[in-house]
Amino acid sequence: MKATAMSTLLVASSALFAATPPIAHFTVDDVDLRTYQDAGQAIPAAIFPEAPQTNGPFRSSCNVFLVIDGASRILVDSGNGAPRGSLAALLERDGVAPGSITDILVTHEHHDHLGGLLEADGKPAFTNATLHMWWPKAEPRAPESSFRQTYRGYRLNLFADPATARLPAGFTAEAAAGHTPHHVFFRKGRLLFIADAFHAIDLQFDHPELCAKWDADRDAAVKVRRTLLDRAARAGDGLVLCGAHIPFPGAGSFSGKAALSTWHELE
Repeated sequence: MKATAMSTLLVASSALFAATPPIAHFTVDDVDLRTYQDAGQAIPAAIFPEAPQTNGPFRSSCNVFLVIDGASRILVDSGNGAPRGSLAALLERDGVAPGSITDILVTHEHHDHLGGLLEADGKPAFTNATLHMWWPKAEPRAPESSFRQTYRGYRLNLFADPATARLPAGFTAEAAAGHTPHHVFFRKGRLLFIADAFHAIDLQFDHPELCAKWDADRDAAVKVRRTLLDRAARAGDGLVLCGAHIPFPGAGSFSGKAALSTWHELE
């Protein structure tokens, strides 16, 4: 999600999320999964130009996930960073030292996924972590040298092809371009981290053809959503979707047809 004019695009509502950003713990196939609500949010209907304008705002969230598997402590994205983001405070409250994070998987380049990587002075927030990110060689992008300079405090694994990415703790990567040209999913066992495939599940689970203004390539984003919903419906409880903007706790599975009425949050 783009950082531009974020404060005017996201509408806070006490009816849609708690005032204190929450933390959730789950165990999935002996893996410790934790969700941190970096920021609460709801999304105005106007963000979906083709949607009926009478049904918003829509429930949403800004979630960061932590996977603990043996000695590996792996963040999926890093949230907004200060002042909007709460990840640093939530990790402290949860007893997770920033220096204990071994890896960070970045799903794409928007600020609410990258913003928590650096402190105000430009130093890394997670001093012992390796940063993993899809960096296609053939597509236009800011120079790799500039990115490496910005995040020079990290060990960097910028992989050119998600299909062959070498990732920690049994994670794999899947290209999911559409929301951005470099949007990627990460998977570990039944856990599939789907980043910004959805911004408002109350609308897009039943109408995947509707795009938020933030989707860079509408046709590609719709294809990603349709394919994902079909895949999740066929897998049932065999696939747990973890979404950056699915309402907290941000993770769940489908039973039968992929629609909002068959969505089951992790408990």
